[in-house]
Amino acid sequence: MSFPKIRDITLRILEVCGIQSPPVPMAPILERFVARVVDSGHISESALMRSEGAWVIRVNRELREERRAFRIAHEIAHIYWAHPDNHQGDPGLGGNLERYCSKFASLLLCPHQWFKMDAPAVEHDLARLKNLYSNVSHEALAIRLSYVTPLVVTIYDNGQLYRRFSSPGLGHPPDGQPVENDVREKVDIYGKYRESSGSIKWSGIKRDVQVRGYPVFSGKFRRIILLTAPSSGTGTQDDPDYEDDMPYPFPDY
Repeated sequence: MSFPKIRDITLRILEVCGIQSPPVPMAPILERFVARVVDSGHISESALMRSEGAWVIRVNRELREERRAFRIAHEIAHIYWAHPDNHQGDPGLGGNLERYCSKFASLLLCPHQWFKMDAPAVEHDLARLKNLYSNVSHEALAIRLSYVTPLVVTIYDNGQLYRRFSSPGLGHPPDGQPVENDVREKVDIYGKYRESSGSIKWSGIKRDVQVRGYPVFSGKFRRIILLTAPSSGTGTQDDPDYEDDMPYPFPDY
């Protein structure tokens, strides 16, 4: 099942439920699918079951808000594809159902058609996007940003490099570039957004860049996300047409 098909399914659900802007509320979608959510302390993340003619989604009460929303949306996808009319014509659905449900959840909570308009409207600022898409994680939003504007995304967890990736076709230099290190250190010290401009050697070419650093701190957990944008470079596709073109950040959504 392709990215556009899942995208169209989720957009249709949002339209039927009267949802036109982020953050996507779960209540009207749950009502549409005759489902309710029950908190539980006895499951790892979520589980779906039938009870008295209705669907029940059990969710671990300890999940973060973003992960909770994602797991509810994931189980709604299972409900959608449980109806025979919704999976006819796709013989491969059964073997790929979990992957399809995760794509469904990602696109339900952060519709690409909305995001590609919202991102430039807020100057591709991660903090402002998080204010809009409050039930989507910073990491997921950073990944989405890399598909609408040329970026290198670097994520540090408690001082250690967690992941570093770039927009499709852009490539990226090794981590630890001086201008990036400077922003990262200031974010770590002050716990606030910091930005700086500089130059780095990139694929043998010296490029001017802007680096923006965002703190995502919660208790003892300290995540820092850096967005490094070249002042000039290749563009990125804003509407991928193939299911493997769009990354879906599980399980850290």
